Amino acid sequence: MSQNMFSSEVEISKFLGSLDIITHAYQAISKTSLTYELHTSPSGIQILVFNCPADSYTTRFLKNEFELVTSKDFRVVDFISTKVNPLFSLNRAAVELFELLSDDLREIEKKHIYNPLIITGSGLGGYLAILSSLRLQKAVDVEEADGAKKTKRPICITFGSPLIGDVSLQQAFLERPLWKSGFVNVVAKMDPVASFFSSNSSYKPFGTFLLCTEAGGHSAFEDQEAILAVLDAIASSNIGKMESYDYQNVVSSIRRNVLYRGVSEMDEFKMNSLKAGIALQFKEVGLLNDIPNDLIEKIEKKQTNMIKRKKYAYEPTKKLNDMKISLTYMEWYMKKRKEKRGYYDSHKQNPQSREEIESHQVIVTHQSFLNQYWKKIVDEKDVLPQKEGAKLRKRWLYGGTNYRRIVEPLDIADHYKKGNTNYLATRPEHYKLLEKWSNEEKKDSNPREVKRTKASSLTEDSCFWAHVEEARISLDELNDGGSSINRDVIEKRLEGFEAYVMCAIRDCTVVPDIFLEESSLMKWWEKYKVYKGTSYASELAAYMNAKSYKSYQ
Repeated sequence: MSQNMFSSEVEISKFLGSLDIITHAYQAISKTSLTYELHTSPSGIQILVFNCPADSYTTRFLKNEFELVTSKDFRVVDFISTKVNPLFSLNRAAVELFELLSDDLREIEKKHIYNPLIITGSGLGGYLAILSSLRLQKAVDVEEADGAKKTKRPICITFGSPLIGDVSLQQAFLERPLWKSGFVNVVAKMDPVASFFSSNSSYKPFGTFLLCTEAGGHSAFEDQEAILAVLDAIASSNIGKMESYDYQNVVSSIRRNVLYRGVSEMDEFKMNSLKAGIALQFKEVGLLNDIPNDLIEKIEKKQTNMIKRKKYAYEPTKKLNDMKISLTYMEWYMKKRKEKRGYYDSHKQNPQSREEIESHQVIVTHQSFLNQYWKKIVDEKDVLPQKEGAKLRKRWLYGGTNYRRIVEPLDIADHYKKGNTNYLATRPEHYKLLEKWSNEEKKDSNPREVKRTKASSLTEDSCFWAHVEEARISLDELNDGGSSINRDVIEKRLEGFEAYVMCAIRDCTVVPDIFLEESSLMKWWEKYKVYKGTSYASELAAYMNAKSYKSYQ
């Protein structure tokens, strides 16, 4: 298989080298005299350009006056935090520069959520471009979580920007896959600023690095270890240099130079196509002799594993469609169980016949399949900051709501079938979040919901049967507990359950199946009626005694 693999970064190098927008971005930088300015490229795309506001910053930076600082002390960068990586560190110069401009930039960023925007900067100006782009990426995430479909993600192109933060910042970035393709750092081999932090520091790279030479050689790198090795090699060749680098010649040269990746070069390396492609990346910029062979082998192994994972990975929309097939099967199963007990109680009972056993095994397989999928989807969404994780896209949220209402009752049945109690105390987190996001979506999209007049096709409260089971357990306590129990507390609990059921009936949010002859609810009612006596009066008692449920549909 490896013989047919190739390094995607070789193709990225060709693609980036052919882009006019890189040239246009640096031309815009050359025209900018203020700390930040908006320009329009020849193709009509807006370019937001940042300059470092004072040369003294770069001088102080190269004298190592700016250390890493923790994000907990600077709210101006709180848009980067995630639940998994709530704290991170970044260079003090980046924070100080961004604090100076943060409020001024918000309006510009807000205007470009729905319009294409290139954000760029050179040297420490790149720090401003990176942080502004990260904040705009976050704003787009929030808009898309609210259902927006025409948002535009910014592209950040920096020139010689040094590494900005630590591994926690890198990981917070990597948690957002949609951000990955939006950051390119063009680095000249002769630039001492770009290589100021390398593998001997706490700084880590993210995004794509396009390494260039004045002769026009250029290679793209995305692998973290490869980027750090390249920066090490550049730093070694620029010892003692303390000046900023002008990228004008480099940018012009890469547009003139056509990359050639020929079979003869692969034969020269006596390697398979993937390993040869990785070696050619370093050779293109004259660094092959500076890179240890074991690093090339390590990168090859990582890329081989990544290619294999992608080959066998599900495309998200296809997998969502697979989930819909499983849900459709379970809906069919629900309809088949409308006998005396219904869907919930049929699952709770031990299957008897061979047909029932086979059907039960199939439904358990779909149940497990759906649970694994939705736990993963919700976990991935929940690691993002609260505003981003507050909702899934509507298509996923609709599917997740149906899943919760169909599958959670089966999980509840399994819970009580094993003799457990108090399901709500141990309810899986992904169900809680799906319900929370669904309620938020309902509140935002339809604040004046029309009252339902027909029974719901699925019981809206997916924990309905857990409440029924707890009412059954409470009633058993009253019947069997003697004088050692607090009867007033338990009876109040059961009165609350009555009100809960009656509210669901009035709102038509439960399915008619709950009133089937052998359902858990009806069995509870028969025992509760005996306990309360014939003179007991309540809204639910009147409803049930009059058999009004027979007309509920």
